Amino acid sequence: MVHSIYDQVLKDSNVAMPPQVNVPAYDDANGLHMAAVEHLFVGTRNATQLAEEGGPLMLVGSDGIYVDDIEGKRYIDGIGGMYFRNTGHGRNEVAEAIYNQLKDVSMHVYAGSTPSTVRLAAKLAEVTPGDLTKTFFTSGGSESNESALKLAQGYHNRVGERGRYKVISRKGSYHGATWGTMWLGSHPFLPREEYQPVPSHVVHIADPNPYRCPFGGETPEECAELCANSLEEAILFHSPESISAFIAETVSQPLGGVVSGPGYFQRVREICDKYGVLLIFDEVITGFGRTGKWFGADTVGVTPDIMTIAKGLTGGYFPMGGAIASKRVSDAFTGGPDATFKHMFTYTGHPAGCAAGLANIEIIEREGLVENCRIQGERLWDRLQEIKDKHPIVGDVRGIGLLQGLELVKDRNTKEHWPASAAIGEKITQGLMDRGVWIRVGSYIVPLAPPLTITAGEVDDLAAAVDGAIGDAERALGV
Repeated sequence: MVHSIYDQVLKDSNVAMPPQVNVPAYDDANGLHMAAVEHLFVGTRNATQLAEEGGPLMLVGSDGIYVDDIEGKRYIDGIGGMYFRNTGHGRNEVAEAIYNQLKDVSMHVYAGSTPSTVRLAAKLAEVTPGDLTKTFFTSGGSESNESALKLAQGYHNRVGERGRYKVISRKGSYHGATWGTMWLGSHPFLPREEYQPVPSHVVHIADPNPYRCPFGGETPEECAELCANSLEEAILFHSPESISAFIAETVSQPLGGVVSGPGYFQRVREICDKYGVLLIFDEVITGFGRTGKWFGADTVGVTPDIMTIAKGLTGGYFPMGGAIASKRVSDAFTGGPDATFKHMFTYTGHPAGCAAGLANIEIIEREGLVENCRIQGERLWDRLQEIKDKHPIVGDVRGIGLLQGLELVKDRNTKEHWPASAAIGEKITQGLMDRGVWIRVGSYIVPLAPPLTITAGEVDDLAAAVDGAIGDAERALGV
């Protein structure tokens, strides 16, 4: 009776009747692709693009560094899911840890916690560098960086520096997609012209990319010094008393693993200490072995005041992240109620995610994946150098560990990029798929970030596919 009255109200009004929707079966490949085009927002793609591509890559299986689609094709996961699959696919013990935790306690209560959450916080204090000892848990990287910014400003408020509210970030970095984080950095493939205005508290400085040094530095060392000095210039221009924090990736991901020249982060640490600015390292991608050390901070030899994490924390098995504060920062939030860190999310410290994180870190330690990343990263670097020597459209090879990339250029001398009409990214993406590798290539960067479990033979297979795909693109472009 209720349904018939509801239907009559809809019929007599201007409200459209609900459409008839077909929910496809799990194994209905065509139906799933059509439903994705019709009903799903897929990140950075639209319905027309998806339809032209036959729908998104529909995964139904995975193991190690490989993923299987619904049509029965197998691909090397050359991008680690989205830079998170550090321990590889098909880790049943992580899934079981999640399941067992959910059976016992599926979620803590307000102002409560669980043993898994506390144990992971303690484990992070053990594996992170320096005195980074207290974690605020989140559901992902964007939330982690949002939380870090609030931690920084909250810290200054509690030590009597309430005027510090500005944050400095670097062009060419990426720190998240939320309203508060998307203006940090400047991801070249995620333009922001739709989401105005630019927040007035955000300051941008140059990225220390030795291949395209913004200040004309002719060596990585010179570029590092010039770019680090630009941080001090920005602090002085905007007044040190107004600057809360400087946030940076230890290796910048958007442009394919940009590694700053020697001495850059040591100078940055010096400058931040000189002016009382908190240093935040975004280790969402670089954490948990990706650079060949546990964290990018270990790679550059500098400890930040706050470190943000996500992706590799659980290996992608559960949406989980965190902002980890040094003892100096965390101590500012102790004492009476007014000192409390006034910030939270509903799923902060989700016990299932923490169980996943503990199991995932145990795998990294047990299987020596940090060291394997270093070894296989060196092998990948050598293969990519060979590709550069062979293909004139490769302008630069960069990165460290298993976070590397190629920059494609039309002319090596001028470093001019190919025009959009050349569709070079689409050509190389298709060439990789034809060779059993899944990496979506942007307009001029080929990113490589396979799982840390990759073997020497698999590195060679991945490199051979990249070599062949670039060769296909060159022939199509008449190079």
